[in-house]
Formats: sequence, structure tokens, C-alpha cells
Amino acid sequence: MRKLRHSRFKIMPYALSVAGGIVVAIIAYTAYWFVASDEIGEHIAAWVEEQRARGIIIKADEPEVSGYPLQFEVSLRQPSVDHIGEGWAWRGDAITASFRPWQFREFDLKFRGRNDVRYFDGEVWHDIQGEVEGGTVWLKLDDKRRVKNFLVNLNQVDVVGPWAEGLASIRRFRARVERLGDSDDGEKAKPRAFGSAEVEFEGIRLPPGFGEEMGEEIEYLDFDLSLYGPISSGDTAQAVRVWRDEGGTLELNSFRVRWGPLGIETSGTISLDGEMRPIAALTADIIGYGDVIDALIMSNMIPLGDAFLAKVAFNVIADKPVDGSPPVLRSVPVTAQDGGLFVGPVTVAKMPSLSF
Repeated sequence: MRKLRHSRFKIMPYALSVAGGIVVAIIAYTAYWFVASDEIGEHIAAWVEEQRARGIIIKADEPEVSGYPLQFEVSLRQPSVDHIGEGWAWRGDAITASFRPWQFREFDLKFRGRNDVRYFDGEVWHDIQGEVEGGTVWLKLDDKRRVKNFLVNLNQVDVVGPWAEGLASIRRFRARVERLGDSDDGEKAKPRAFGSAEVEFEGIRLPPGFGEEMGEEIEYLDFDLSLYGPISSGDTAQAVRVWRDEGGTLELNSFRVRWGPLGIETSGTISLDGEMRPIAALTADIIGYGDVIDALIMSNMIPLGDAFLAKVAFNVIADKPVDGSPPVLRSVPVTAQDGGLFVGPVTVAKMPSLSF
């Protein structure tokens, strides 16, 4: 019994020491959290001034900081971004940025409610008014505090745009973008992966009258691509020309769309020629081409003679399912060259020079 009491007396100082250390750590961490939360507003103000020097005007109400003890949650009401030089602006009801006290390079952004966008098409400004049921954005920065990865998830986006009347909507939108290379030190001799992107739309409802014969509901539209070649900062048109001249390519890993009768699944490589026209070598599965050609005829977008020849050519090379469902073009080559777009042997459109 005496030995047991003696061992308890020996353990007590260690227990008190550990408890005291924990209390000190909690007090120190608490002090750090509140000091850091006070400095967040100052860092935001400094960052806003940095953006102003680049011609980007950012405004919002005074930030509110919460989230103790495991994270910082910075809420901004009535935020806005104006980049007049690039011809766009954004306004929102509220946005909240969350990040861990020990991780300042990864952020979660949450927003809902009104989100309005303005853009300049070179002649006039256009306004797009959006209402978001729920939305999140995840950002990861590199060592130079530039965006390296981001992931966007939006649910039920209703949009009023420059069209005459009616709503457009998207049931779900998801995008993932990753910057793999550095925009200013690309290897000139050998194109390399600069970045990649995956984008998914589900349940797109077009404004009234925009679907023509195809219908106003796009069931899904998604693509997965990788960009190869050096991307320089500065003037966009010059950057695209340099990218083209250095052998830059866009690898379309997949593209899928289901719009009314039309279904397309394709992949391949896209680049630009000397006149800034797309060059493409793709392979596609296409279903519903007959209905699409009929829709183009009804819309006066394709001459009747050309439509007839296209139907005949496609019917020759298409697979005819035994169950009587519409014929399918399988693994048909889709190419763009010399300003033309070809599906198999058929010319389907002219490809104009792109301007940036």
C-alpha cells in the first residue's frame, strides 16, 4: 500500500506538468488565432491594393472573421470585382472563405444567392444576372501565391441574360482545373503539359426559342482536356501566337454531349494553323445525325442539296442497329483543315480565323 501511494505521488508531478503544458499550448494557440484573425483584414486590404495596381478593383463590406478553433472563416458581404481593362465585372450577395490556421495555401469558398456578371464584347456591355442555390470553390495556391488548382461545384443556377426574355438554367455545374506548368518558363524545344481541365454540365435549360428544332434541354455536356505548350503572360493574342508557333496543342481527352436527338462522344488533338484557324484530328461516335440535318434544313442553316448529300454519305458509312434504333456513325474521323470542318468525307462547316 505504501509503495502504491509512493508511486502515485511520483506520477502526480508528471500529470500536472502535462496538464500545464496542454493549458499553455491552448492559451498560446488561442492568442495566435485571435491575433491572426485581426491581421486577416490587413492582409486582405494589402492584397486589394496589389490587385488595384493591376487594374482590378475589388470592393466589399468589412470582413467578419469566425471559425475558432479549427479554422478561419472570413465572410464578405456585397463583394465585387471590376476588371475594366479585360472587359468583365462580377457582383455577389456574400462569399465566405475558409482555411486552416496551419494551411494558408488551400481555401474553400462558399456562396449563394445573387451573382451578376458584366462583360464587354468589344462594342457594348452585356449583363447576366445569376441566382445560385448553392456553390463551393476549392483553391490551392503555389509557392508564389498563384492559383495552381481549383474545383467548382454549383447547384441550380438560374440565369437572366441579354436575350429577349425567359430564364436559362443549369441543374449542376462542376469544373476542375489544374495548372501543371509555369507560364513564364516553358521549355521552348519541347511542348509540355501546361494545364488540364474537366468540365461537366448537367440539365442545361436554354432560353425560350434558342433550341430551334433541337429542343431547349441539353441533358449533359462535358469535356476533359489537356493543354500542351508554353503559355506566356501579357497580351492574349500574342500569347496564343507564341503557343501556336512553338507547337502547342490541345488534347481533347473526351467530349460528350446529349442534346435532343444528337449524341456525340469524341476525342483527339486540336491546334491552330498559320491563319489562326483550328486544325483538328478527332474520332467520334455520333447518333441522331439525321434529325440534326433535318433541324438544320428547317432552320435554313444548310442548303437542301448539301443536306441530301450529307445524309446519303452518312447512311453509307453508319452502323444500322438491328433493333431499328437510329443509325450511328462509329469511330468516324472528324477533321479540321484549310478552313473546313469534315465529318468523314463530308464538309459540314467552314472554320473562321479565331481572334483574341
